[in-house]
Amino acid sequence: MAAPRGYLLAVAVLCASFASAAAFTDPPDAIGLWGLYRTLESPWQLSGWTFQGGDPCGEGGGSGHWRGVFCKGSSVVAMDLSFNNIAGEIPPTLPPNVEYLNLAANKFEGNIPSSLPWLHSLKYLNFSYNKLSGVIGDVFVGMDSLETLDLSFNAFSGDLPRSFSSLTNLRYLYLHHNEFTGSVILLAGLPLSSLNIENNHFSGYVPGTFISIPELRIDGNQFQPGFKHSPSTFTRRTHSPPPQYVPPPPPPSPPPPSRPAAKQKPKHGPQSPKPSFEYSSLQSNSHHRKSRSRVTAAAIASGTFPKANEVLYSWSSLLIGSDTSSSNGITSERVPKIKSWSKTSKTILTAKQFPAADILAATRDFNEECLIGEGLTGRVYRGDFSDGQLLAIKRIDMVDLSLSEQDELMDVLWNISRLKHPNICTLVGYCVEFGHCALLYEYAENGSLDDILFSAATRSRALSWKARMKIALGVAYALEYMHLTCSPPVPHGNIKATNILLDAQLMPYLCDGGLTKLSHFVSTTRMKDSENIASAKGYAAPELGDTGGDDIKADIYSFGVILLVLLTGQKAFDSSRRQNEQFLVDWAAPHLDDLDSLERITDPRISGSMPPKAISSLGIIILLCIKQSPDLRPPMTIIADKLVKLVQSSGLQRITQHLEVEAQDPSFITTLPYFEPSSTVSQGGTESCISR
Repeated sequence: MAAPRGYLLAVAVLCASFASAAAFTDPPDAIGLWGLYRTLESPWQLSGWTFQGGDPCGEGGGSGHWRGVFCKGSSVVAMDLSFNNIAGEIPPTLPPNVEYLNLAANKFEGNIPSSLPWLHSLKYLNFSYNKLSGVIGDVFVGMDSLETLDLSFNAFSGDLPRSFSSLTNLRYLYLHHNEFTGSVILLAGLPLSSLNIENNHFSGYVPGTFISIPELRIDGNQFQPGFKHSPSTFTRRTHSPPPQYVPPPPPPSPPPPSRPAAKQKPKHGPQSPKPSFEYSSLQSNSHHRKSRSRVTAAAIASGTFPKANEVLYSWSSLLIGSDTSSSNGITSERVPKIKSWSKTSKTILTAKQFPAADILAATRDFNEECLIGEGLTGRVYRGDFSDGQLLAIKRIDMVDLSLSEQDELMDVLWNISRLKHPNICTLVGYCVEFGHCALLYEYAENGSLDDILFSAATRSRALSWKARMKIALGVAYALEYMHLTCSPPVPHGNIKATNILLDAQLMPYLCDGGLTKLSHFVSTTRMKDSENIASAKGYAAPELGDTGGDDIKADIYSFGVILLVLLTGQKAFDSSRRQNEQFLVDWAAPHLDDLDSLERITDPRISGSMPPKAISSLGIIILLCIKQSPDLRPPMTIIADKLVKLVQSSGLQRITQHLEVEAQDPSFITTLPYFEPSSTVSQGGTESCISR
């Protein structure tokens, strides 16, 4: 296949400048990264990247740390830019030696670049959760090394390209939630172990060879009847599995005194599937040899780590761990500069460290005029940074911490930074310096579920039944991820309508996940006040605060209250109701098992659009969630499955595809600025996290 003209032109322009750069990185790889950065118009998320002159794999290159770039020797073998909110088209100038390429959960538009066949070594490709569209050309010619391909949750259309049949080593293929049409016969001869093509417009007959695929999902298409297969063990909403990691050899000597190792976490991580994509010596970005920070595979396996085949994976979230000194292990990207602490703590790769001085300047020393909200652990401020960034800054009201507590705090922040899901707000920055502790998130002006349902400005504009079910499903998916995908499970601990943010398309983002673990470090007065506020709001499970209580089951109770709020349009706590009915659960519970009674408490603004069967089904789900005994509440995966069936039986199947409602939904139009389209809105799960 001839090289695309644009690709050759970019190479020609950049080759002229390579002579002046450090020469450790293979020239084609360096040129590819320079061109990619230039084409994307230098997004601020790619810290350490340069237009030219940098050496991504070099030992002492002037480029600093190239975020998301991973090298093996002088070759760029992996690039993970997932969950970065990067917009534009995918550039043609990609590193030609890359074996792992993950651009998931961004805002990329257009189609797959025609230069893709030049990536002869590519084994793992993930473009899921973007805005890619159109008919895919024959871009998979000659890519016989590819083992995993994930194009799910985009808007691709038309027939599958004929080059699909040439992917002779493809084992994992995910095309679900697109607009593909035509036959799938091109996939019949592939050695697939896992295939998901749900919710497209495929038609014709299902190839008989599909019967031998262990993990198969084909529902939501227009296939001819007759194909029968046993229920699959396929995990719902499966995504591409990560590569397998092979532990590096043990370190030959203790770490140097200048870089003491942080404490190790227990080695009890989940196991991965076994695509033959292994590295025993993979380095992340460039670091000086004398101060290189490394992470072993054993450290990667510890802590809150997603199980394979269930969620989107990000290498930046995998390469997080303690500071060890393996001679050829995996290097971490950033070491926090905690100047007031006696030792270096755990590296947080997925969040940038902000100096305290910058935060104080951005908030005008935490001026009251910048205050935008107040949450369980502290107050939230608007931060205007000198480089133009607008962020929400949660200031944690901490007590004085001992050295061991400081390490524990960094463990908590480390685990929070690893929560990666399209419906969870992502931590993008932090500061633990000179007595300050702050968490930074993208700033949002789009409001919360509480704003939409109960604000005086929006009260008269009904949030549609379709939109409410989309919000319920998105939050359910987020909690399912935290409870069942993360290992060990991560309870949210503070589920309420003000912690569910919505973008211009009413896509939900769950905030404050995992922050309850900071309660040990927050002043006693604030925690007492916050707990009283949380209880008064009506979302707290009855067993909250009991010794040995199950926080996961408490989350399910709170989610049931969210469903009740969505169904009734009433606040979880309303002092205007009678004394014994001020809590929404107490007021509504007697009506939930009777359809006629249930219809009477349904929000009148949507009651006419809800099928009676859907109202009844939702009432049953709510009753399961708010059981007084925690042991009687089902796990989140069962709740999510029941919601999916409810939505599908109501004729709202499209919600389960993109969880997406049109921005100008005629049932909900407002002139408020936080419902206008915003460049800060992410459909990939990195929406701001402002606790109110």
